[in-house]
Amino acid sequence: MAQLYGQSAQAPSKATIWRVVTGADATAVDAVIGAWLARQSAARESDTDPSALVAIAVDGKTVRGATDIEGNQVHLLAAATHTDALVLGQVDVGAKTNEIPMFAPLLDRLASTGVDLTQAVITADALHTQRAHAEYLHERGAGFVFTVKQNQPTLFAALDALAWAEVPIAVRDIDTGHGRVTTRTIQVLPAPANLPFPHVNQVWLVERYTADLAGTPLSAVAALGVTNLPAQPGTPRRLATLIRQHWGIESLHWLRDTLYREDNSTVHTRSGPRVMAALRIL
Repeated sequence: MAQLYGQSAQAPSKATIWRVVTGADATAVDAVIGAWLARQSAARESDTDPSALVAIAVDGKTVRGATDIEGNQVHLLAAATHTDALVLGQVDVGAKTNEIPMFAPLLDRLASTGVDLTQAVITADALHTQRAHAEYLHERGAGFVFTVKQNQPTLFAALDALAWAEVPIAVRDIDTGHGRVTTRTIQVLPAPANLPFPHVNQVWLVERYTADLAGTPLSAVAALGVTNLPAQPGTPRRLATLIRQHWGIESLHWLRDTLYREDNSTVHTRSGPRVMAALRIL
């Protein structure tokens, strides 16, 4: 303060901090923080395997306690690395739209901050299993791993009709903990001809079975999906890891909700909700 303004250094008051937070350009704050985190992620990747694909999960989150001046809840679409849950960028999803049209702008923002999408594989839930998203990622040179559900009924039916019972299990993982045994499997096939979705090289089926320690079944979950990754580097092990790690961004939501009590935040003045959400990802 003294060097910049010729005044004595003094801690800003609560009111001053509040004016700065609520008056800041939330988009600019998101961009600056995202660019800094992208540089941290790039530095970490170069220290490990610079040729490896960077796995990035795209997912949305509603800040339930915060509303804008019109009373709408703040909803953000974020992109975070699988390995360390660094949020490389996030965009506001307006009340009059949804996450789907914000997918490409979010990844455009990542690219503008230096994220090399040609060295990235994007994972997303079934909401983002959209032909336009696949075309966008293909043009960007990025990989994708998408879950397929009934929001794409023709594609889902095509995958569900495949002879999975005849396909060998490629990877089987068994984990024991918290009084239960969880078995995860993946089966992978080359993409069938005339699949009603662009740029798919492989299709997959993952299954998860949970039982108690006595062997009594507790739950069974199955999911179908598609990827544009070829057999190399899209090995069954790699695909299984990507699918399992996608929950990492959900863990980030848990951290923001639990540690920072984001859902309890009632900030609603001007840019306050967006700026505070950006600061919580640091």
